[in-house]
Amino acid sequence: MRRDLLKPKNILIVAGVLALAAFAWILFFGGQPKQNGFAKDQKQGKESHQEGQVKLDPEALSRAKIEAVAVSRSPMEKRVQLAGELSFNEERLARVSSRLAGRIVKIAVDYGAPVRQGEVLAVIDSVELGQAQNSFIQAVASYRVAQKAFERARLLWREKAISQAEFLERQAKFELAQAEMDYAENRLHLLGLSDVDIGRLLKGSRSRSGPGGFHANVESTFPLRSPIAGRVVDRKVTPGLVVKVDEELFTVADTSSLWCFIQIPEKDLHLVTLGNRALVKVSPHPQEEFPGVIDYISETVDKATRMARARVRVDNSQGRLKAGMFATVQVAAGTKEGLNVPEAAVLAAGDEAYVFVEKEPGVYEKRVVKPGLKTGGRVEVLDGLAPGERVVVQGGFILKSELEKESLEAE
Repeated sequence: MRRDLLKPKNILIVAGVLALAAFAWILFFGGQPKQNGFAKDQKQGKESHQEGQVKLDPEALSRAKIEAVAVSRSPMEKRVQLAGELSFNEERLARVSSRLAGRIVKIAVDYGAPVRQGEVLAVIDSVELGQAQNSFIQAVASYRVAQKAFERARLLWREKAISQAEFLERQAKFELAQAEMDYAENRLHLLGLSDVDIGRLLKGSRSRSGPGGFHANVESTFPLRSPIAGRVVDRKVTPGLVVKVDEELFTVADTSSLWCFIQIPEKDLHLVTLGNRALVKVSPHPQEEFPGVIDYISETVDKATRMARARVRVDNSQGRLKAGMFATVQVAAGTKEGLNVPEAAVLAAGDEAYVFVEKEPGVYEKRVVKPGLKTGGRVEVLDGLAPGERVVVQGGFILKSELEKESLEAE
């Protein structure tokens, strides 16, 4: 049989089979695409590892810039988290109305306008004001006539030119005229006129009276002024509108300080006291915390909800908060000693929280933890870590990505 194989014909057949096999091998293996540098780098950077563990060689570790810190015990501020709603600080809120009925002839401010204390909001034309000014001018004229008559009577009585009865009659008329003038002036003050306004009214009347006469210079319009500095947050008037006495026309608020009302569950009332610090967060500014102080706690608990109402005075000097916003309020409630890590160390996957523990440089283990309090950029760890262990605070998402990638490859 060996001799048959050595025949030239058989040798050619065997050589042909070997050549075909070699060609097939080259075609199959030589045709596979080579790994690019990045893929090769990744393969070299990751080593085979146990489940939940990532290993990086020195080169990959340097590129990832992983940072880890030691787990420690330290005091943490306890906080009670409550729901709240912002509103205007009513100590810095003015609902502006008119003391007189009248008609709006001018509006001086618009919604959102900043105003100073005493700034004009609108001008109102009032028949009642015109009548009151006329009454005052008439009272002043009557007073001056009665005053002159009384002074003349006093001289005549001293010279025995008139009887005592006539003198007393002139004196009584003078005192009555003085009382009526004082009443008319006080009425103008009640209607909002100042001493300067009244003095201007008298001066104008004298200037137009001429020698020995007295003519009223009455102005029936008056300015409606803001009693506080702030912003116009509401306006209920239009030009020509007829307004009634004490009808609310404008609302002016100083929004540099707001109130936030919160509801405290009965079981947490012992944790919240007057003067406690609070941090207010709102959804439009999720990364910001606005400081405040508890300045009121209700004396009663709602029978239906079993909650007590409380108020937080919140600083809004930057104007980023708005009345009516819903808020999450964290109220300081003492301190608690506990194991804690930087907030950046804790990652999440659904409802599960975990960290990466550095077993040694380049070797990291995923560890599920149970978080507790969150305050000051740190998170309390109730279970899953021991003091002294090192957790990754920078580069955790890179390790997470590597772990997920290897999990997919294993499938």
